[in-house]
Amino acid sequence: MKAFLRLMAFACAVALLVYGILSGRDTVWLMTLYAATVPVGYILFSMVPRETIGWRRNTWKIAAVLVIGFIMLSMQVLRTQFIIASDVTDHPNNPRKATQELRTQRGRVFDRNGTEIAGRRISPDGYVTRTYPEPASSYVVGYYSATIYGADRLEEQYNDYLSGERGDPLERTRGNVLHRPLRGNDLFLTLDARLQQLGQELLGDRKGSIVAMNPRTGEILAMVNNPTYNSADLVFDPSQPNREEVARVRKAYDALIKAGDARLVNRAIQGLYQPGSTFKTVTAAGALDTGSATSDREYRDTGVLAVGGFVIRDPNRPDENKVQWTLSEGYMYSLNAVFAQVGLDLKSAGMREYARRFYFEREIPFDLPVTPSQVFTNPNFLSDQLGLASTAIGQGQLLATPLQVLLTSAAIANDGVMPRPYLVANIKTPGGRTVLDQGPEQLEAVVKPEVATQITEIMQKTVDQGSGRQAQIAGVPVAGKTGTAQLGENQEPHAWFTGFAPADDPQIAIAVLVENGGQGSEVAAPIARELVEAHLRRTQR
Repeated sequence: MKAFLRLMAFACAVALLVYGILSGRDTVWLMTLYAATVPVGYILFSMVPRETIGWRRNTWKIAAVLVIGFIMLSMQVLRTQFIIASDVTDHPNNPRKATQELRTQRGRVFDRNGTEIAGRRISPDGYVTRTYPEPASSYVVGYYSATIYGADRLEEQYNDYLSGERGDPLERTRGNVLHRPLRGNDLFLTLDARLQQLGQELLGDRKGSIVAMNPRTGEILAMVNNPTYNSADLVFDPSQPNREEVARVRKAYDALIKAGDARLVNRAIQGLYQPGSTFKTVTAAGALDTGSATSDREYRDTGVLAVGGFVIRDPNRPDENKVQWTLSEGYMYSLNAVFAQVGLDLKSAGMREYARRFYFEREIPFDLPVTPSQVFTNPNFLSDQLGLASTAIGQGQLLATPLQVLLTSAAIANDGVMPRPYLVANIKTPGGRTVLDQGPEQLEAVVKPEVATQITEIMQKTVDQGSGRQAQIAGVPVAGKTGTAQLGENQEPHAWFTGFAPADDPQIAIAVLVENGGQGSEVAAPIARELVEAHLRRTQR
């Protein structure tokens, strides 16, 4: 009978402890831990020999009490070590975590040419300060503000590698055993810091974004945003007085927020804008790929087109006496009336399908989160003739990121296949071993190769003879499309240009957006020309 009661007491104690652990709450755990002392106490006290009397019996009882305390304390230690260890370690008030973070030798970040974009400075007492020697590229990497604001962008997305939590397990184990500071892994980017700096200079004080990539491989060469921030301003320097340094960093961050111009937003992949006539590439691709139109099909354009009781005006006709224009000419001169008709012939289902083929309304796989571009907000928008026509010319309810517009041109440059964009080429351990290697990948075959060739020819004519003439580069065939996204009364339109070069052997594709900049042909196209020419000049040396 006594053995049975002991067994029941043991089962009761185990049940209480398991319930307390599974609850995940400290208060419940402590209550069950205290409650478990009753059945455990019964087990131990029932084991005291009955024949023991006097001081010997008291000694047994004292020993039983001590054993109960030891068991309960051991259970608490085991829970702390194995069940809630990460919660304790990661608690914001844990001073050991802050000290470890400030001593971690965070991995460095380099551009494609070996230029250090993010580095580290180690003080004599072992504290580490993040450094950003290239201000124009620093915000692409993001910021690392130890113990205050944490990390952002690549610093956040690849934090496990940069901090050394992931990478070489032997290196981490060796560091733990020898009590050495963690050494992070280095990131090697596809970014060209020189091109990034030039892009920043070309934008100047204007708001906007420039994104450039190798359309064959998907390597991002530049990702320029303005206005933006210098990551170095948000770095916490542990070698300085703590209170003053925290105040400085918080003041710098508050200034970014109060500026009111979205400096912390990565416009290239988070900003949504009307793409204007750059979307005509999607419309043309859909029409040519489905056969609903040919490049030499003619459309009537007298300067106005009535659709659904609304008049679409066409201010871009180079010859007011000409009323018949081919699809190719409509693209070259960005004729709204022509492309409204092309869109109406493509129909709602075709427009939606080819927009999605070009990755509108879809998640773009990238090293950083990309806001999906949209075709409409109202599900019935394309069912309406006016909605379909306005979408075909790049207006309506369309919204796109600069990266989305870039990928549209890149798919045409890459024989109709959209490349997967990527920014991190590889990651290496402190010892030089590669632990992550990203190479070229294809996302989707968007249009047939012969259709991509036709559109390339039309885009080249657009730069040679049409609206994109200011993107011309001497001795280099350039393919491109301008865009002027109308925003309504009392607002200057967004200026766009997207394209690639050389047209017959694409090495760089680009998208330029200048917010409220005016005409894409006058504002965005010259910026694209300067940056593309600089890249080709350097790579052809």
